[in-house]
Amino acid sequence: MEAFRIHRRIYAALDGIGAGFFGGRWNPRGVRMVYASLAYEGALLEQLARVATGTLPADRIASRIVIPEECAVPAVDEAEYPDWGNGARSQQIGAAWVASGRSVALRVPSFVAQPWGWNVILNPLHPDFARVSVAEVIDVVWDARFQ
Repeated sequence: MEAFRIHRRIYAALDGIGAGFFGGRWNPRGVRMVYASLAYEGALLEQLARVATGTLPADRIASRIVIPEECAVPAVDEAEYPDWGNGARSQQIGAAWVASGRSVALRVPSFVAQPWGWNVILNPLHPDFARVSVAEVIDVVWDARFQ
């Protein structure tokens, strides 16, 4: 499986330290996690959702991440968790998943790309995480029409 992550150039693509320090949609502070999207376009949209209107994220690179096919990547069942869109609830779901150690990655619904967008969260503490790799890194070039 491939996933795409956009991040500042000064940070490693797969450390999860920033999410652990600040928290995120699927993790509370103190729980390390790496966020990516199943589509490059989804990763772009996730970045745009985090900036002030009229500004574009500067100094960004995109990493194409490869999760080995033999690694199970289950998905959050939206029928089981109809309240996943609640930030506190999604953090509970993500923290419980990390603590369970059941998989190196989990497909999660994208809040900004509903109803069809999917993201992937990665557990850097899982034993299979060493098998996850960055296959390619490119500069993110924003279309001038966004400005």
